[in-house]
Amino acid sequence: MEYINEKVAYLKGLCEGSGIDESTKEGKVLLKILDVLEDLTDAVDGLTEAYDDLEDYVELIDEDLMEVEDELYELDMLDDDDEDEDDDDFLDDDDVYEIECPNCGNEFITDFDDMEDEDFQVECPSCGYVLDITDLLCECDEDGECSCGDKITEEDEEI
Repeated sequence: MEYINEKVAYLKGLCEGSGIDESTKEGKVLLKILDVLEDLTDAVDGLTEAYDDLEDYVELIDEDLMEVEDELYELDMLDDDDEDEDDDDFLDDDDVYEIECPNCGNEFITDFDDMEDEDFQVECPSCGYVLDITDLLCECDEDGECSCGDKITEEDEEI
C-alpha cells in the first residue's frame, strides 16, 4: 500500500511544481482528483490496519479453539471406553435386536418400536426390504415345541 501513497504524493508534487492554476476549470478538476486520491489512499490504509488487527484476533481465537478441542478430544477418548461398555449393555437388552438384512447384507439395530403393528415386521433402512422377524422372537426347543405355539415340522428343520 505504501507504493500507492508514494504515487499520489508524486502526482501532487507534479501538480504543485507545474504551476497548475486553481482558477482554471482544468486546474480545479485536477486538484479535486488529487484530493479524492488522497482520501482513497487514507481509506485503504485504514482498511489494511483493520484487516491486520482482525487477522491477529482470528489467530488468537484459533489458538484458543485448538486448546478447547484438545481438552474435549482428550475427555472424549476417556469416555469412549465407557461408551463401548454401554453399547454392549444396549445390545443385550431383550427388546433390541441386531439384524442382517438378507436382501442387501446391511446390519442394523431394531427394537419393538420399529416394528409395524403386531406383524413383527421391520423395514431395512438401506434397501427398504421388509423382514418378518417372528423367527427371531421364537424360542423353539429341541423337541419341536415352540413357545410361540408353532410346532416345528421336518420340513421347517430342513430349511
